[in-house]
Amino acid sequence: MQSKTGINKLLDSRLFWAVLSLCVALLGWLYYTSNWTVSKTKTFYGVEVAFTGQDAMRDTLNMVVSDQDATTVNVTLRGTRREIDSITSDDLRAVVNLTNVTRAGYRAMAYTISYPSTVDQSNIQETSKSPSTIGLQISKLSTKSIPVTGSFEGTVAEGYMVDASEMSFDPANVTFTGPEEELEQISKVMVVVGRDEVSSAFSGEANYQIQDADGDLLEFEDVQADTSSVTVTVPVSTIKEVALVVTLVDGGGATSANVISDIQPQTITIAGDAATLDGLNSISLATIRLADYLTFPTAEYNIVLPNGVECVSGDLTATVSLEFTGLTYNTFVVENLSTTDPPEGYTCQVVEPLKVVTVRAPSQVFDRIKANNIRIVADISEAPLGRSRVSTTVYVDGFESAGAVGSYPIYVQLEEE
Repeated sequence: MQSKTGINKLLDSRLFWAVLSLCVALLGWLYYTSNWTVSKTKTFYGVEVAFTGQDAMRDTLNMVVSDQDATTVNVTLRGTRREIDSITSDDLRAVVNLTNVTRAGYRAMAYTISYPSTVDQSNIQETSKSPSTIGLQISKLSTKSIPVTGSFEGTVAEGYMVDASEMSFDPANVTFTGPEEELEQISKVMVVVGRDEVSSAFSGEANYQIQDADGDLLEFEDVQADTSSVTVTVPVSTIKEVALVVTLVDGGGATSANVISDIQPQTITIAGDAATLDGLNSISLATIRLADYLTFPTAEYNIVLPNGVECVSGDLTATVSLEFTGLTYNTFVVENLSTTDPPEGYTCQVVEPLKVVTVRAPSQVFDRIKANNIRIVADISEAPLGRSRVSTTVYVDGFESAGAVGSYPIYVQLEEE
């Protein structure tokens, strides 16, 4: 009982608690000085590089940082344990001051370490920085406008076609702003369109790719574009196979029934608007007057298509050959030369006494044709006064299936009475 009474008296003693408080404070002070005020060295890795004065350099000098040798640095700091242990690499910045930059080019620039506001920098010493400087490429800003092109990588329904060269874009050009050396690499602005079983024209908003001259994709952090997407319109054409033909004009004793024609190629494949192709079943290469040819030489003609229609089979020309069959021809000396009636108050005479004419006709009637069946009539409706050479019409009287091959102009003399 006396022992407990002594303990209780001790606990109730103010001196005891004062001594105990002093001991606790002393232990706390010893812990603080041993753990927070002692010096500590630590390396911080991956400290991000940042810039000051970048906006002013862009606005006043029209220059930007287009490349840098390092985006992070390593820095070794020495300070009190309390300060060092309160910092992480994410709290620090390696700041490059650009306010003194005056011209474009490459330069190595020093940087300073920026600390958070909670850190007392007076207790910290920077013992090393790696790298010690940051290499920067300072470039002039420029602009470049590139036309938008496209490619179609989808599928079309049978009987239809998409021609990527006919795609249209709004806007038609994309303007880029950035360092000159980066803009020089940009060669194409490409929109890739993919859609399956296409059978009608369509349009929509699409993103584009920036490519170099080899078609490789480019990505730049310092290049800005005036638009991030374009509206693309994709026309879809109908595909159709049509025949190539020639238009034959009967004459000279020949009709289309007397002609064997050969056209190579016989057909071509064309593409165009459905309304345009709906009634188009053939393409005429030429109009051939049979009266102009005794024999027809093989000839090459250009394939002329309607507006908005293209030849997808790739044919630009066609070769035409004609062969006359079932006909006979010979030459005749014709003396029956006359003119149409002259205007009132004028007289007209044929100056030439005769003309050699080639006549062609079906074999079964040709032997009955004589020279006196043939007459030549000159058209003097536009003849001037005096002597002139005028066109004529050759008649083979009594034989409708016969005709002259070629043209036979003659000289006439038109005079006032």
